[in-house]
Parts: sequence; structure tokens; C-alpha cells
Amino acid sequence: MLSSALPPFFDRYCEVPMVQIRPAAAQELKRLLRRHTAHTGSSSQIYLTLEPGGCADWTYHLTSNITSQQPLADLTCGDISLAVPVDQVDLVQDLTIDYAEDLMGGGFRFVNPLAQRTCGCGNAFALSADTPVTQDCTAAHLPTP
Repeated sequence: MLSSALPPFFDRYCEVPMVQIRPAAAQELKRLLRRHTAHTGSSSQIYLTLEPGGCADWTYHLTSNITSQQPLADLTCGDISLAVPVDQVDLVQDLTIDYAEDLMGGGFRFVNPLAQRTCGCGNAFALSADTPVTQDCTAAHLPTP
């Protein structure tokens, strides 16, 4: 449920694209939306939320299933629409979303100029340079020989 009552600061964000989605990320998001639509029979939207905690202060979460009843801002990034909780719009200002594949699989990568520190997984960040973050939180998930 998108809110038409956006905070007063929101108008300044609409002047330029607030979130950049790189071509590889756009292709993967569209693929996931097509797959979701095929399984559910209904069209969906991408929801970008920030959850407190994880490896740092905030962890990015992309989904096609809304899990919150918060008012949402609709950010258009090219031909992809992202719904972001209104109270988190400031935290994704100038965010770049990319997608990369490696030997461990594919995943979205987030580059946030507001982040003072980022986790080794690339999915979490801290707004303060003093906040400890895990440098390699993925090491705990590697299979042991």
C-alpha cells in the first residue's frame, strides 16, 4: 500500500533518480518478478527495506512480498518501481544496486554513499564510522571439508 502522504523532504528526491539500478541488477529483478508472477498469478512490485541489525546497523532486504504495514514511497528507477518505507527514504539516498555472480552464486550488491562502514557480505552497513561491523560474515557459512 503506497502512501500518497509523503514527507515534505520527499519532493527534493524526485528531481533526480534517488536509487540507481545497474543493468545486471535490473535484469535479475525483472527475472525474479516474472518468476513470482508465474507462481502467484498476480503481478508484484519490488520492496526495498532496511532491517535493523544483522552484521551492522542496517541490513538491506529486497522482496516481492510486502511484510510491513508502513506507508511506502514509490521510487521509479528506469522501468523498475521500488517501494521503500517512507521513514527509510533518507537511508537509501543515492543508493546503487548491482548484481554479480561468482563461484559461490549470484547476489545483489549495494553501494550506499551514506554508509561509513560496510560488512564483508555487502548487504549491511553502518552510518557511524565507530560502529563495529563484521568484515567477513560469509566465512561462517562456508562448507567445512
